[in-house]
Amino acid sequence: MAVHSCHRATDVALRLAVSRDAAGDLHAGVRTKLAGRDGVDVEHVDVVALRPRLNDLTVEVDASLRLAPDTEVDDLTDIVGVHEARPR
Repeated sequence: MAVHSCHRATDVALRLAVSRDAAGDLHAGVRTKLAGRDGVDVEHVDVVALRPRLNDLTVEVDASLRLAPDTEVDDLTDIVGVHEARPR
């Protein structure tokens, strides 16, 4: 997604599931999942914890995002597989 000047920078802590067969590496899987939601641009992702599960990986990340004015951090949990999102 293109970064729009009206988007605000936000640092968040997230816990989410990434499929084991996601294209690319783990960082790419996280970026793809988050950037799939309108109003979210991913600037930086730092994986801080990883727990393997049978079909996916539970990942805890610190991320720098740019959110559209009508998008809040809590809205990130509307993305399938995002279990927790909170400001850092």
